[in-house]
Amino acid sequence: MMMILRLLQLLAVVLMGVQLGVSYAHFMQMPGKLSLPLDCYIFVQNQVISYKVKLAFIEIPSIISATAAVILIRSHRKAFWLTFIATTCMVLMWVIWAVFIQPINHQIDSWTPTTAPSNWTDIRYQWHFYHLIRLFIAAIGMIVLTLSLLVDKAKH
Repeated sequence: MMMILRLLQLLAVVLMGVQLGVSYAHFMQMPGKLSLPLDCYIFVQNQVISYKVKLAFIEIPSIISATAAVILIRSHRKAFWLTFIATTCMVLMWVIWAVFIQPINHQIDSWTPTTAPSNWTDIRYQWHFYHLIRLFIAAIGMIVLTLSLLVDKAKH
């Protein structure tokens, strides 16, 4: 059982690290993307940066592995709560994507330089704002998930 727990924890940490990396990449792209004119922004957003559903192959397994680890580690109080907080961060990141970011992605997918709404820059800022929130949550999740491994090791 301990080996399965360790594998689930490792998988959760690796996948959370990927999510943190993707969130950080959005942060690093922000200054350049905010300076783009509409036609270039549409091209970059829809053609070059095409994460979209592909992230589901990272986020869903990370939530599943972390949830399974929470269940298996429940007898270790500190590690349990840290893993639970990390799992909550993963779920929250997914909710932010599903409720706020993906609808904006669908809007931008339909834009052309002549059909984009007049407030397209506001929508662009919203998209980046939600990604910044995800970056903050991903950082917290990664920290507490890593701590959950360290407090467990410190006991033994």
